[in-house]
Order: sequence, then structure tokens, then C-alpha cells
Amino acid sequence: MKFSELVERWIKAVVPTLKQSTADMYSFKLRCYVVPAFGSRNISEISRYDVEIFLAEKAKAYSRNTLRGMRASLSQVLSWAVSREWLGKNPCLGVALPLAGKKVKRLVLKPEQVRAIAAELPEPYSTLVLFLAVTGLRVGEAVGIKWSDFDGEFLHVQRRIYERREGSTKTEESDRYIPIPSALLERMSGLRNAGEWVFQSRAGTPLGPKNAGNRYLRPAVRKLGIALGGWHDFRHTLATQLLKQRHPTRMVSDLLGHSDVKTTLEIYTHVEPEDFRAPLNERASELLANVSKCPVVQQSAGSDLLN
Repeated sequence: MKFSELVERWIKAVVPTLKQSTADMYSFKLRCYVVPAFGSRNISEISRYDVEIFLAEKAKAYSRNTLRGMRASLSQVLSWAVSREWLGKNPCLGVALPLAGKKVKRLVLKPEQVRAIAAELPEPYSTLVLFLAVTGLRVGEAVGIKWSDFDGEFLHVQRRIYERREGSTKTEESDRYIPIPSALLERMSGLRNAGEWVFQSRAGTPLGPKNAGNRYLRPAVRKLGIALGGWHDFRHTLATQLLKQRHPTRMVSDLLGHSDVKTTLEIYTHVEPEDFRAPLNERASELLANVSKCPVVQQSAGSDLLN
């Protein structure tokens, strides 16, 4: 069986059982990266070495996270072939990811930077930036909000937009209620119109995060000279600041909709050079409390001050 034929069978049999966002991710990686490389190959001829070489070549142009998606989609299809007894062993098993390009560097934004970005953008993108910065929602969750999701000041986060499609939240824990501050609600009220979506396009559809980022957000931050990694930086900033302010990790994790507290600690515990100042000043005050300046060093003739 050719790999391309296997993928067609997998799409018919397995995709209907998957969450829409998961199916979209696998399908995209298969269509764009995997099938062009393995489509004409017989599945029994695909070896672990072939998979390693494929990933090594892709590592020259793609990030480690993208490589992980390629490996996962390839492995999913081949693993299904094993379960159907069309293949003896999944060659992806045990294949390590090669070193790849640098991960997107997340920026912890200062309040004045967030305000500057919002001021540079037209509506509804301006209010969307402020909403993300205040609530820490994923951008897909934010653009998936409907006016009917509000119960007074409480917002029920119950869906997200992924690849322009409406779907459920990323995890069960992501389906949550959060209180929206009155100042933010007042700002958002200016967006209310006849449509059902809070952040909607002129056509009345939910904003597309990728399109909005390319057309509006990135040009704005380039103009301002802010090295923003993307929409996720607003979420990253809130989480980092809450942890630094010693709010309970469990609370921060639940607010962000994480399924595991470890995710909150591993991804959002962000240390900046400025954070070193307090502990170093404290240590210096202990050791140099009574020292005003360096004592004069007597230099003997013909010797260097420092050896």
C-alpha cells in the first residue's frame, strides 16, 4: 500500500473520531509536509532511518515545535496501519527530534507597551489587545466569544476559533468562568452591534487570529519598535506577572485554563535581568554594609597594580 493511500483511508476512518482542532492539525501537517515526502512510498518500505532523515532535512527550515507536529502526524497514521495489521511496526517509535531553529522568544510586556500597541490599532483589534492583556485568554478563545456568553460580569469561556472553524476549548479545564473587570466591560461595550460575536470582522464573522496578526498587529509593533513574538505574548505577560506577584499557582493555572499546574510553572515562570536586582542588592547590603569605597592599594615600584 502506498502511503498516500493509507492517509486517505486514515482520513475516512479516524478523522471523524477526533476533535476538530486535532484533526485539522494532523491533516495540515500531513498535507503540507509528510505526504509530499512519503506519498509515493510503500508503507512497508518506510524505515526509521527514512523518518530520521526526513526530520533532519525539515529541521533546517522549521522550528522544533513544527517538527514535533510532523512526527506526530506521521506516527498517528503509521500506528493506525499497525493496528489494522497492514504494517508490522511503526518506524516512528523511538525517533528523537533533531535540533532545530530557535523557539519564538516571548516578550514580557510593560504596561506602557500594551497601551501603545492598543493605541496604534483600529477597532476591534485595539480592544482585543487590551482584553488579552487583562484576561490572559488564548487568542482563539477570545475571538470565539459571543455576547450570549456573558452572565453579568462573568464570562463563560466555552469555545475557540481554530483555522477559522468554531470548536470546543483546547481541554476540559479550558472551559471555565472568569470575571471581567468593569473597566474592560465598559470598553468592550463600544463594540456591541447586531452581530453575535464580540470581536468580529466586517462580514460579521469571528476575527481570524493569523490574518489579524499579519495585517494589523505585526505592522503596529514594528512601527513601535516592540519585539513582539505574537498574540501569545499578552497571555505570557499576564501569567508571568501573576506568578511574580506570588498569586497561588493553582489560581493562575485555572485562570489560564491549563490542565496541569506543571504547564503553568514550566512555561510561564519567566525570569528577566531586572529580576536579579533585588537578590543581588540584598546580598551586597549584607557584605558591604560598612564599606564606603575600595581602600587605596599601595603599588611598589616596578610592579603592576593587577597581576
